[in-house]
Amino acid sequence: MRKLAPAVADTSITRTLAVALCSVGSLERLATYLGVSEVQLAEWLEGRRQPPTAIYVRALDIVARGPFISRNDGR
Repeated sequence: MRKLAPAVADTSITRTLAVALCSVGSLERLATYLGVSEVQLAEWLEGRRQPPTAIYVRALDIVARGPFISRNDGR
């Protein structure tokens, strides 16, 4: 029996991007901050492609600074 591949690759890059996404609150806001399309960002989040190093470093910066939104705000 063949196992199905996970829907999202679990790598340090995808985890960092996911935390950055939670920090800014939406795919649209993170894509805008990183200067990329939402489609491109989604591909990186799903592990289908790897972002350029400069984008990964910007995502790390977001994670290091902490959340941009209040957890109670919902935006």
